[in-house]
Amino acid sequence: MPDENGVVASTYKIDPARPVLTLSGGLRAFTVIDRRDTGQALMAVETRQDLPARPRITLARAGTPVPFAALPLDYGTGRDLAGQAGWFIVCDALPGPKLSLAQGAWREQELIACVLQPAAMALCGLLARGLTHRSIHPENLFREGPHLPVTLGPFWAAPPGSLQPAVYEPPYMARCLATGRGDGMIADDVYALGVTLLALATGRVPLAGMDEAQVIRRKIELGSYTALTENVALPPLIADLLRSMLAEDPDHRPSPELLLRPEQARSRRVAARPPRRAQLPLNLKGRDIWSARDLAHEMGLWPERAHMLLKSGAVERWLRRSLGDTQLAMVVEDLTRQPGLPEAAEAAEQADLVVMKAVSCIDRLAPLVWRGIAVQPDGVGSALVGATPEITAALQEIVAAEAVAPYLATHERRQELAGPREEAREWHLWLEARGPAGGLRRLTYQMNPMLVCLSPLLAGHIVMRMSDVLPALEAASATADRSRPPIDGHIAAFIAARADGPLTGDLISISSFAGPSERLQVLRLFGRLETRMQPGPLPGLAGWLLQSGFATLEDWRSHKRRAELQDALTKAANAGRIGAMLMLVDDAAAKDADEAGAEAAIARVRELEAALKAIEIDAPQRSMAAQQLGYEVATALGLLATLGAVIGLAWP
Repeated sequence: MPDENGVVASTYKIDPARPVLTLSGGLRAFTVIDRRDTGQALMAVETRQDLPARPRITLARAGTPVPFAALPLDYGTGRDLAGQAGWFIVCDALPGPKLSLAQGAWREQELIACVLQPAAMALCGLLARGLTHRSIHPENLFREGPHLPVTLGPFWAAPPGSLQPAVYEPPYMARCLATGRGDGMIADDVYALGVTLLALATGRVPLAGMDEAQVIRRKIELGSYTALTENVALPPLIADLLRSMLAEDPDHRPSPELLLRPEQARSRRVAARPPRRAQLPLNLKGRDIWSARDLAHEMGLWPERAHMLLKSGAVERWLRRSLGDTQLAMVVEDLTRQPGLPEAAEAAEQADLVVMKAVSCIDRLAPLVWRGIAVQPDGVGSALVGATPEITAALQEIVAAEAVAPYLATHERRQELAGPREEAREWHLWLEARGPAGGLRRLTYQMNPMLVCLSPLLAGHIVMRMSDVLPALEAASATADRSRPPIDGHIAAFIAARADGPLTGDLISISSFAGPSERLQVLRLFGRLETRMQPGPLPGLAGWLLQSGFATLEDWRSHKRRAELQDALTKAANAGRIGAMLMLVDDAAAKDADEAGAEAAIARVRELEAALKAIEIDAPQRSMAAQQLGYEVATALGLLATLGAVIGLAWP
């Protein structure tokens, strides 16, 4: 949390009255003052809750600067002009306006010297760090003035490729959910740079007026270079460079290092090969399919129809007879021979797996497709954030079926996907975890380290790190309904995803927030957080815990002791000391003494009850004995009286 309003990481002060510009995706940037008085020109980009920042770049912000690229310097919570809390990432100020504001076509020499070479140098620096940019387009390139080099704009404030227009993406990336495109390869940045050069060389965006679906289909049908440059006159050097930069196969695109030497890159260009065309088309949902890539694309869009064609053998026959690809036909035939499963849900899952595998085999560049959506394996996590219920359900099925593993089995060469390959099983375990700290929420927070906590209890407060949790709850306590728990599924899942073993253990055992033992576990959790984070007094949160019954005394037996503890709890809550409250209600020795006292009292009561019972059992016999004794006493007294009378008469 900031030490004062508008201050990020205790060093950078945001000036919300001085917005710098609006970036792509509506991200806002503001002027920043370095409180160390370094004189460095800085800005802060405000992130969106539905677009979590890229963790690999943001968390590894320290290091050697990358030339011609804006990298994060620090990040934290601040406030905008309206006083609303936000999450900001600080970076060097951009040198000037966007390239998209420039009018007219650029000359070849300026394109090479001011765009291609500085961008290639930036990509070389990112590649050395194992990073990609994934947001190269004229809206995100900046320069101070004419004849000066461009700077690649921010690319870490949102999921990779999520703010990239489809025309700048290779078809296999553009086909994916915008937030599920993944980090990709540096070759994808080379492709985007190629489209950017084309847009600047012609003074207009290629395929303008087409929607994303039309852009993707056109690229697949004609090939990217032909689709984008049709009826366009280009300078010879730019045309030759674009043929290789826009190659369908990323392995055929030039490296950033080679692009630093345009003439050399031009000399080893790869000829753009048109897709192999079938002799006869295959009809799928009213469209005639003429190539394998086109087939894979349409199968991903219409999985139910695709599965029917696969099961009937129509796809295998078309590949073999019309397209002439016997080897691919055999692979597809093997996939369709897998036995069906008896349960309906499992059978549906099996069908989805078959279609996904078939698409991956038919087009090795195709993304992972599932029930009509497409995503890259390392984009599953970011795609979960803000997704519609339909998309969320499909993504959950991908995780539950561990579909990433069979998908990657057909993409052995893609080394950048080694992480998802190893993590797929762990994703499934997080999804299956029960209780409020598990399930979909746990999976989402675990897969998105830069996602803020989305709990309604924290509305208006930004919680990104563990150290933010208690201060935010303290602030929220001022207006909270204190009859309700100060924790919900979002907070529990967030802490479970960010915490280490001891704290996670507290959460795993909680099945709800209703029972006394679960409430005590929550109090333990907050007490340990207070001890570890040292946030200072928390009277609001402590009072909230007390009033909502999380510092419960209902299982203490001694009325006197309970009254004493209640008084001590109230004092600890007023002082804002959750740890002290925990010590009072979770004192094992005192609890044992209370139990021992209660047991001793119970034993004494039982003794008295036994004595009373014995008296009750002997009552009849005692009554008869009493009656006999009374009779005997009365008789004796009568005799004594008679004797006395006689003696009195006889005594002179």
